[in-house]
Amino acid sequence: MIPSSPETDIGRRALSIALPDGGCEITASKPTRGRHIISPVWQASFPGSGSRMTWGFVQALTGVKTNSDRKSHNYMYTHVVASKTHWPALTDTDFEKLDSQYFSRAMMIIRNPVHAIPSYFNALFEQRNHLSTHSVRAPTEDWIKYRDDGYDGRLRLYEEMTIYWMEKYPERESLLLVPYEALTDTNMGPFVAGQIADFLRQGEGVPVIEAESVTCIWETLINTKGNGSQRTGGPSQRPYTKQNLIDAVAMFHRLMGRFHYDGNLVSILQNYIDAVSNIVPQAIYVVGNDHWGGEEDTA
Repeated sequence: MIPSSPETDIGRRALSIALPDGGCEITASKPTRGRHIISPVWQASFPGSGSRMTWGFVQALTGVKTNSDRKSHNYMYTHVVASKTHWPALTDTDFEKLDSQYFSRAMMIIRNPVHAIPSYFNALFEQRNHLSTHSVRAPTEDWIKYRDDGYDGRLRLYEEMTIYWMEKYPERESLLLVPYEALTDTNMGPFVAGQIADFLRQGEGVPVIEAESVTCIWETLINTKGNGSQRTGGPSQRPYTKQNLIDAVAMFHRLMGRFHYDGNLVSILQNYIDAVSNIVPQAIYVVGNDHWGGEEDTA
């Protein structure tokens, strides 16, 4: 428990309010100030994996602002609860300098790349056309060009990023794996939300709302958004070739072999293999040029 003082109260006033019977009232988050120092965590994710959604959820749980390794806000890193990063998938950041100074723990939001890559492509399309974030899906012809030009590279970055974070924190108490699919699932979501709250609660100086109200925060910020895209126009599913899907499955198997001792990651990756098999059951065995749908755009 953080002792009350003028300095700490400034940081705690923004904490969402726990109401009777597990209710909640979400309030605006703030950076902490003065002597209220926090040990922040990395919030790592491959682009297109719901980082913005998770960002808001973490802020609501703690009442403390988050930041990013791009210094998108002028908050000191000892006064934020978490910092978003896509390292090493995106490297034009201050990650390495910040990592050595402030961070000793991380949570990694992991999402099936068959869904994450198209979601990130939509974000790029919005940026290039000066559109609001999470507003528009790109045309299919634009996606096919992007896929054919860069899918292999994106899949390789996904694998490299997963390896990086898994090997950076071999002690599992320092790394929380958060499967996007479970976090946004009606049944599993509250449990995963509780895991995030417990992980944050272990950080020095981090205030977290009472456990009984965590599900209310999840219901308000994730369950109302995570299962349905806010984007309009364009198809919600993106076409993949069979070879694209075979390559994804092969990558999943490589990661499962490398981290066979980590039952949590192996279970997540097996779910991804099953999901690809639901798209095209023979993807694991047959190479071809037919196109198969591969996205539920919910990030």
